[in-house]
Amino acid sequence: MNIWKIEYREPICGGNREHVVKTPTLMNAVADFNLHKGGFDTPLRITQLAIGDYPKTWTMQGRYSVPRQVNQDQSHKWGLVWKAGE
Repeated sequence: MNIWKIEYREPICGGNREHVVKTPTLMNAVADFNLHKGGFDTPLRITQLAIGDYPKTWTMQGRYSVPRQVNQDQSHKWGLVWKAGE
């Protein structure tokens, strides 16, 4: 099981909100969001929270669009990439 944090903009007040859910896949997390917070279309930022691993983030232009991964490999930011011969 994974923990997913979905960030979205609330349509009436316009404030930023988040929805946290524990499901195995990203699409299950979006389906849970649609079930509990549905009724409006908003851009989504979805983060997979993992213990002992770097979080992975996706964005979606709307609830029914294709997820796009934002940070495919950020290990270079933490100095975890070694070049051959070093």
